Formats: sequence, structure tokens, C-alpha cells
Amino acid sequence: MHTLLVLLPAILSLSGCSLSPSLPFLGAAFPDWLYCIAGGSILTGLIFSLMGDKLHARFKLNIAGWLLIAAILSMIIWLFIFS
Repeated sequence: MHTLLVLLPAILSLSGCSLSPSLPFLGAAFPDWLYCIAGGSILTGLIFSLMGDKLHARFKLNIAGWLLIAAILSMIIWLFIFS
């Protein structure tokens, strides 16, 4: 019973099932988040190729750091383009 009371706010805050926003591209509809991940990965690759050595020397970024940069860029793309 205690677990249900703890999870009740999370359960009530769920928006339910709704259609995923998608954009048609070459005859197929892809979800918006897929475009954001692709854009974030491309921007991270550009940052790595332009400033990878400088960022690594200053911040000691490993793969988790680069994945975090890709995630942040993906979320920024989502905010500016799709919301």
C-alpha cells in the first residue's frame, strides 16, 4: 500500500497514450526525437572534429562526456525546432 502512495503522483502525472509527433521524410514518417538525436550526433561530431583535442586537454572528456554533449544538443534542438 505504501508503494502505491509513493507512486501515485507519478501515475497521475502521466499524459496517457497519444500519437507521437512525426515528420514525413522520403515517404516514411519518422518520430521527431529521431531527428533530434541525429542532429545532436552530427553537431557533436563537428565539435569533436573542430575542438576535440582542446576539450580533451582541458576537461578530460571520455565517451560519457561526449554522449552527454550529444544529449544536451539533442534537447536544445528539440526546444528550438519542435516546441
